Amino acid sequence: MRLAILISFVAFGSAFSTAWADGPLIRVGLSLDSHIGYIVPESYAENHKADLVANIPGPVNIDGFWTPPLQDVAVADRALRDMIHDAIKDPTLLFPDLAPNPDPTAPVNRDAANQLEQERNELDLISRNYDAYVRQYVGIIIDGTKLVFCNYSEGTKVDPSADYIFADKVFVPDGTVRFLQCRFEPWSKTCSNVSIIGSWQSPEK
Repeated sequence: MRLAILISFVAFGSAFSTAWADGPLIRVGLSLDSHIGYIVPESYAENHKADLVANIPGPVNIDGFWTPPLQDVAVADRALRDMIHDAIKDPTLLFPDLAPNPDPTAPVNRDAANQLEQERNELDLISRNYDAYVRQYVGIIIDGTKLVFCNYSEGTKVDPSADYIFADKVFVPDGTVRFLQCRFEPWSKTCSNVSIIGSWQSPEK
């Protein structure tokens, strides 16, 4: 798993359509590109708190949960897509630890350069396959701030309307299951703490 950090500023207007009951989770239509996503209600999150906290990458202290509105998840979906697109042009936005040394006299770190190119290729494939991801959204509260945790998966056999898709329960390192996750801050419309689990690239022989 690669964990990347990015704050991407975006501005959007109203970008949502409808929401309706579809099992324990709330099914939402994202009118930006006719996608279907699922909002995790606060009650469901509280009942699965331990598993949900364990599923969020990085050190995190959850104060509580909330049910994000449809408009927030629609904007989050577009913000994440645009962030991935920007990072294809400059993957150091997501992987600053791989950035070249700004000193022109310093030797080139070939390993870092190769890994950065590999990350660029991965981001390009994520962008090309963005429509294939199943979308789930959890409202989390960290240090009093309401965030939306975006949990995108592809290749799983779990019904996204019936259960939250926990990465640690379904991920297998054989190239058939992939996750894309981030935290979205509704007030500033920013994404951060991006994680990529699994790969679209063919494994090296």
